[in-house]
Amino acid sequence: ASQDMAGRFWMLGYLLVIADAPFVRENTYITLYRCGRRVWNMGMICYVLIQAVLYAMCFAAVSAAAAAPIGFSGKIWSSPVYLLATGASGAVAEKYNVYFDGMSMMKHMAVPQAFGITFLYLFCYLAFIGVLLYVCSLALGGFWGLAAVAAVHLGGVVVSFFTRLPQCPVYFVDGQGSHWRYPRVFGTLIIVMTAVSLFTVERVDIQARGSEGGT
Repeated sequence: ASQDMAGRFWMLGYLLVIADAPFVRENTYITLYRCGRRVWNMGMICYVLIQAVLYAMCFAAVSAAAAAPIGFSGKIWSSPVYLLATGASGAVAEKYNVYFDGMSMMKHMAVPQAFGITFLYLFCYLAFIGVLLYVCSLALGGFWGLAAVAAVHLGGVVVSFFTRLPQCPVYFVDGQGSHWRYPRVFGTLIIVMTAVSLFTVERVDIQARGSEGGT
């Protein structure tokens, strides 16, 4: 929540993993012959989603490992987090550039629930970006896929900068289920793009897309 700029770069490693979408390999044509284009397409979508899960899990594991030696192992929110949320430690927060405007989350969620919803938010964005890259690369070519992802991501950065759009789930927790709005929106977008890919894959020249990915 306090490291907005770092958060905007989290997706770059994930893009390196899936940058060669639509993942055409030497055995792709044999696979297409045996299972058909639509089944192959759904397999590629599942690959993108699995990579998003694994990437988010790596972030979670690294964060937990880094925090474990100095973390609080109780089943309640720790007192330093409470002080940050209430603003009682303003001087310390300003000195170390660490803020946590999460009093509502602390009120309505336990620590594991907060961890889980934060993981879900990260996964939803990664999955959305990954499927967008795949579908645009499949339909338009590798360059346009990367261009679409860059436009969406940088557009989000610009919007969040000028409108101060919150990027962390702590700002959406109100005890009335508002924190599920973000996953629902991105889930709907992913389903729509997947449906588009099912029609696109029937018409696209897979060999041409594979050549673009190789370059």
